[in-house]
Order: sequence, then C-alpha cells, then structure tokens
Amino acid sequence: MLPRRHIRIKVFQTLYAFYQQLGDKKLNTNKALKNNLTDYVNLYYFIIDVLIIIREIAEEEIITRKNKFLPTKEDLNPNKKFIKNQILKELNTKKKLSKKIDYKKLKTILKQIFKNLKNENLYIKYMQSDDESYQNDKKIVINVLKKVIIHQGIHDFIEDYSIYWNDDLMIVYNVFLERINNEENLKYLNIFRSSDDEEFAKNLLEKTITEEEKIRSTIYKLAKNWDKERIALIDLILMKMAITEMMYIQTIPNKVTMDEYIEISKDYSTPKSKEFINGILDRFIKDILCKK
Repeated sequence: MLPRRHIRIKVFQTLYAFYQQLGDKKLNTNKALKNNLTDYVNLYYFIIDVLIIIREIAEEEIITRKNKFLPTKEDLNPNKKFIKNQILKELNTKKKLSKKIDYKKLKTILKQIFKNLKNENLYIKYMQSDDESYQNDKKIVINVLKKVIIHQGIHDFIEDYSIYWNDDLMIVYNVFLERINNEENLKYLNIFRSSDDEEFAKNLLEKTITEEEKIRSTIYKLAKNWDKERIALIDLILMKMAITEMMYIQTIPNKVTMDEYIEISKDYSTPKSKEFINGILDRFIKDILCKK
C-alpha cells in the first residue's frame, strides 16, 4: 500500500509524461496514472517472484548434489534451513507474475546473486544457526532483497519491462520491508491504504492540470527574478503539485506539504533544486496563503 509520499511520486511521474508531450489534452491522464500504479503493484509481485526463484535455485542445488555420481555425506543430508525459511515457503504458494517476464534470463542473474550470497558471513551464520524464529528468517530474506535491489543485472533486466521500475525499486523495497516487519500477508498488495488516499491521488492529478494556468502564473510571479525559461520542468511540476495541494486539497499543514515536495526533489531533480523550490513555496505560503 502506497504511503502519501509515494502517491505524490506516482502523480508526479504521470504529470511529467503529460508535460513531456506538451500537455496533450487527448492523453487520458487518469488512465496513465492507473497504469503507473499498476506498474508499481507488478513490481512488488516481481520482487516476490525473485524470492520464489532464489528459493527454487537453492532447492535445485540440493537435488543436483544428491544426484551426483559420488555424493558425499553432506550431499545426501543437506542443510535445508534456507528452503525451509518460513517467509520463503509462504511466498512459494503464489503463482509467478507473468509469462511475459523472461524467467530464464532472470534466473541466470539470480543464480549469480545467490552464489555470492552463500559466501557471506551472514548467510553462513544463518545456515549454521539453530534459531528457527520468524525474526531470524526475516533477517536473511531482507539481506537477500538488499543484494537484489543493488545488483546492476537486476536494474538492467527490469528496464525492459517498465520505464518506472528502476525508479520504483527502492519504494517497493521499503513497502515490502514495512510489511514484513509488521508480519502482514506479503502475497497480496492493495495500491491504496484507504479510499481517502485514492481520492487524494485523483484530486492531486486533476487539479494540477485544470488549475495549470493560474498556478503557473503564480509561480512565475514568485520567481520574478528568474528567467522562466531556466526553470526546470521537474521543478515546475513539483511546485505546481505542492501549490495545488496547499490550495485545493489541504490534508496536512502547508509546511509539511512543502517539506514533502522538497524531499521528492532531492531524488528527482538537481542538487540546487531543493533550495529554489523551498524559496518559492515559502514565499507562496507567506505572501499568498497567509494573506488570504
């Protein structure tokens, strides 16, 4: 379930695509947002698929060693702690995401990740431990996910499936982490926490577009010492969204809204953008909102 900050990011991504097409009014932005949100959910299930496949790899290695021409005692009595991991076993009951995914290629990448993982002290200690608690199982699963999300092969792989997946990978990791820490059902994911969040996403998208001219004019007045042509599109969109939220939605204090968009700018815009956005939004709150 998407927290509000991530909903803002999804709306931002949709608006960025919209304005990249020069505000094509024929573009169904609501449908584009829905597709973007569906992409996010699919990435979550992709992460689950990754964990399922890694467990399959571990299980296949055990079978291969058992079937060797001259198996050792260790081969015949393998350590099954990893494949018996409570979380991985629970996830293994879910069907894989889609036939469109090149699972053969993905499995090759994951075999290398698992090979590296097995040589790490954390994994070795886990396999040698008698601790069969959920907490201990959780630690190794989280470690596996960390290895997956930083692996360049995974980033290269997911680029072929969605333009948003690389941007969303850390978001999905954090959502998965939150759910695993809360011991929630990991196999199913709703996009929104509540109907209020769904309404928030819809209103933020639609109002930012319908009030475009008014809000853009306000921003240019506040940035009177700046050449408007020098304002980056990303910065402009984030400021439009922030002002839209403060003027028309008002679900949280204005200062909190401002801080939310400054944080998003750190990930999506230039290093200096946060100072510029902070200055414009601060002036908007003091010079316009507070004088109403």
